Amino acid sequence: MKMDLLSQHEAFLRAIFDAPEDDTPRLVYADFLQENGEEDRAEFIRLGCEGARLAEDHPRRIDLQADMNAIVRKYTMHAADARWPWERSSVRGFPEPFGPIHLHGYSLEDVQSLRWSVVRRSPEWYGCKSAKFMQPSRLGSEQIDVFLSLPFTQQVTAWDLSGEVREVGGGVSGEAETFALIDVIQQPTITNAGVETLARHRGARRITALDLRNNNLDNDAARALVKSPYLDNLKRLDLYEGNRFRGKVWQQVLERFGEDVVG
Repeated sequence: MKMDLLSQHEAFLRAIFDAPEDDTPRLVYADFLQENGEEDRAEFIRLGCEGARLAEDHPRRIDLQADMNAIVRKYTMHAADARWPWERSSVRGFPEPFGPIHLHGYSLEDVQSLRWSVVRRSPEWYGCKSAKFMQPSRLGSEQIDVFLSLPFTQQVTAWDLSGEVREVGGGVSGEAETFALIDVIQQPTITNAGVETLARHRGARRITALDLRNNNLDNDAARALVKSPYLDNLKRLDLYEGNRFRGKVWQQVLERFGEDVVG
């Protein structure tokens, strides 16, 4: 079955970041880009790969850098491609994976657009091993299922799904002094249903670190984690802070994952 154009891009990026020291997938992708009318991106990759093979004092480096700078200048004013080309951070034609993937929950509403955006502007996400959801996010069953199936998350092993806690308020003046009235507001990132979907999903097998703090989760979420057949590779589970567990369920969590894993 022939893949559509987007899926072909994604397959190339997966191969590139699965073998980060090998130029062959990069150069094959460059040929593909040229065949599909993206000559500048193709040339940027080829120049980057060639430069990486040269000694620091090789005279050819001057010409290579000049050619790459010309591509950079050509796209400087293209707001739609604000992250391309990667003038300062490119290594052999691509940005280096650095830190976690940062996503908002609403970005999962248009999966096609998200996938194209990653291909065009954030291809290094294919090499990132961690992901963090930013506020505002409210991940239920559908969003978690989508996230686990995205092509650029298949290598993610550390998930930060922690909610946010903010202090709001101000001072109230009395006769003698000013009193500070501070409210603590919790903004969860994932619902109980989202945790239950995560625990039942085969993709959870690859998770080694999971942060679920400050989500106001209850016993149902904890029981789902305990009963999951796919969370055997967890080395760190941050769960207790900012959630609502009663009765024996916390002891069950400790028994399933171990006190050295759970926090």
